[in-house]
Parts: sequence; structure tokens; C-alpha cells
Amino acid sequence: MIRTVTGDIAQISGAILAHEHLQIDLTAQKGANNILGPEEEPQIVADLTAAKGLGLAAICDLSAPGWGRDLVALKRISQAAGLPVIAAAGFYWDPFPDFAATACVEDMRDRLIAEVEVGVDGTDLRCGLIKIGTDKGEPDERADRLFRAAAAAAMATGFPIITHTSKLSQAYWQVDVLERAGMAMNRVLISHMGAANEVTPLVDIGARGCFLGIDKVSFPKGPKNPELADLVCAALDRGLSDRLIFSSDVARRTMLSASGAPSYGAVFADFLPMLRARGVSQEVLDAIVRNNPARLLTRAA
Repeated sequence: MIRTVTGDIAQISGAILAHEHLQIDLTAQKGANNILGPEEEPQIVADLTAAKGLGLAAICDLSAPGWGRDLVALKRISQAAGLPVIAAAGFYWDPFPDFAATACVEDMRDRLIAEVEVGVDGTDLRCGLIKIGTDKGEPDERADRLFRAAAAAAMATGFPIITHTSKLSQAYWQVDVLERAGMAMNRVLISHMGAANEVTPLVDIGARGCFLGIDKVSFPKGPKNPELADLVCAALDRGLSDRLIFSSDVARRTMLSASGAPSYGAVFADFLPMLRARGVSQEVLDAIVRNNPARLLTRAA
């Protein structure tokens, strides 16, 4: 079972983007264009509809409460585009909201459980995954509490964890904390692993059992798609086809098609053809874009 904003579904047959945003507001940290809100909603629906034509079957919105997450809007978008949307429980960390900065592990755990089992913001709309992350500094005691609370909530509910890394080295810290908390690491996706300039970190983190997010395809900053494709091919050569998950992290209005960007279709229109040209088989690509995210998002018994 996969939990979406329009209800639980038995499975998703098709490609899934596991690290995207349909509603987000990071203007306080990053400036006026770093928003996807009501004004962008018609364009978001149009872009999702176009991505469906390229093979998209479902999408995760990883926005956090207090930073633009809006499950009511996500339900509207899901219904208008005819596309399952999985929303995230969790906390954004830049800065930590007052609750997450001060709450004990048990209180954070219980709030996360409520958002996936009961509903969000007084509605009956529920989340289907838990999103946590670490900011640009060194992980501190607050981050440690947050990660332990997320692990406890994930283990209590069977829903997966998707993390944000602000720098690649944090992946190791994140895995260590989650493992110590008892989390099954095949229920964890460590994001932004495309920041690696060679394959060793992917091999290291993949060996711990985690999924690996190559989730900034066609992103305005950071490695370009050819570099990401080279990294993916190196990871495939090391046997990591069952660990990789692709996405684009669309998180600002300038990444929509109205601004000339590939939007939610980038993986399908740009990246998969690039990998095919490098000799990656369709069977392997289907496993990455269909099977891997479906395994992650399916609720554990």
C-alpha cells in the first residue's frame, strides 16, 4: 500500500519522481523566486500533465510544514492532473521551527505519526513518508533528536524516510544515526548523492542498504546532467541499480516550463535518453524509475 493525498492505493505501475515540490515557499532563505504557490498551480498542473505523457505515474512532494506545504492544494493538483501525489511529514531545518528545536524525541515522534495516520492541519489528508534533513552546518543535538524521532515514527508506522543532505559528508552521519536508532536502512532514501564527484560515496552508502537519490536532474546549480549520467554509469558498474532513484527537485517557479525549463519532465525527456546513449538498458532504467521508488514508498508490514 502507498498512501497518497487522495487516499491509499495498492500500487503504482509506472515511473515515480520521489524528490520534488509542488508547493513550497523558501523565499525567506533563498529569495523571491523560490516559491511554488497558488499563483503557479495552473502551470504545475500543466507541467505534470505533460510529464504524464512522458511516463510519469506518481510524484512525491517533499515540502515541510511552515515552508509552503499545503496538502489541500496537493489534493487539488493531484485530482486536476490525474496523478497520485505522496506528501511528506517532517520538519524543515533552516532554521528549525520552534517545536522541532525544543521538543523531545517522543513528542516529535508522535506528531510525525499523527501526520501519517490521522491527518494534517485539521484535515483527514495524510502523509505517506517522512522527510528530514541537515542544514549547512555540522549536525547538532537538535538534528540528532529529529533523526531519532523520525526513525521511531517510521518504525511505528511502516512509512519510509527521505533525507536532505546540505553537503555530501552528512550522508554518513545520517546513516549512522538512523542505524543506531534501529531503522531498517532499505526504508531510507539519502538525497542529493549526485553531489559526489566520484562513485565511492555512493558505494559506501549503498552498502549500508540505503536508496541513493540522484535527484537534481536538470537543476540550475551543481553537476550538469552529463556529469550525473557519468556518475550513474559508474554506480551501475558497481552493482547499484537496485539502489538508485532519479528526480529533479523542482522547487522554484523558474524551474517550470513557463520559464523555459524542463520542469517535472526532465528525467524522462533529458536524462533517460542520455543514459540510453551511454548503453544503459531499458530494463535497468525501468528498475530505477519504477521499481526502486515503488519499493521505498510501499508501506512496510
